[in-house]
Formats: sequence, structure tokens, C-alpha cells
Amino acid sequence: MFLNEDGLPSDGWVTVKVLRTSQGATEWETICENKHNLLTLGGRDEFHKQCYTYTSATNRGSNYIAVTTDATAPSTSDTTLASEITTNGLGRVQCSSISHSAGTNTSTLSHTFTAAGSFTAVQKAALFNASSSGVMSHEATFGATDLSATDSLQLTWTLTLG
Repeated sequence: MFLNEDGLPSDGWVTVKVLRTSQGATEWETICENKHNLLTLGGRDEFHKQCYTYTSATNRGSNYIAVTTDATAPSTSDTTLASEITTNGLGRVQCSSISHSAGTNTSTLSHTFTAAGSFTAVQKAALFNASSSGVMSHEATFGATDLSATDSLQLTWTLTLG
């Protein structure tokens, strides 16, 4: 079972109909309607790959990470990371650790940034599917953190799909 953006269950359903033209039928016959379907373990593994762990240029998961000093609360309608930091070691980058173990419902993405300058109140991060622009899939705030040159900031995303 997946959860939608409001945290409510969002299940899959299937409806099957047949039109028996070989028997002269002109109307669809319902075989089943809105029957709950099952997400297999292999299917769930594939979704984790598509969503997070694929790294090829033609099939990329959301495994680029970016940070900002913007304090605005995340919103499901956000498409960009406001005031995304692009300099001094904190620019968007592909996560250095990307993993999913088959048969589990968790992917883990992480990266350690090393500041090459000073930053005040780094406090929000997001995941994207591209090194610039792209689709922002996750966004989160954390305690405002000041960084000086050579300080490191490690972010780890642990992600589940329903």
C-alpha cells in the first residue's frame, strides 16, 4: 500500500471487461471491477531502482542531492529548491552512496559535503533526478547549521515506498 501526499492509503485497483464480438455482443461485460492488486517484491524492487538507485544517463533515479539556507517549509507543490547553494563545496551532486537491497522496502542515499567557504543556516535539502534542473522528488528541513571552510555536512536519506 502506498501513501499519497496527504499520508492516506493509495492502493492499486484493476477492472477487467470483455467485448464478446465473436458472440455478437455489442456491450462490454464486466469480469471484475476495482479489484485490489498486489505489488510483488520484484515490482517493489524495480520501483526503488527507478525512483532512487538507477544511475545511467537514460534511466536516472532521484539520487542527486542539493542543500539550501532557505527556511521556507517544504510543500508538495515545490518543484525547485529555493536559494539552492551552488558554490564552495555545497553544490548539487550525485549521492556518493546509493543502495537498495533486493527484497526490502528501503533505499538509502547519502553524501558528505565538505564546505570550501562559510555558510550560515544551512537547513533544507532535496533530492533530484538530474545534476541541474530536473524533477525534485523529496524535500526536508533540518536544524539550521552554520558551516566554516573544511567543515563536513553528511546527509542520509532512508526512503520507503509504501
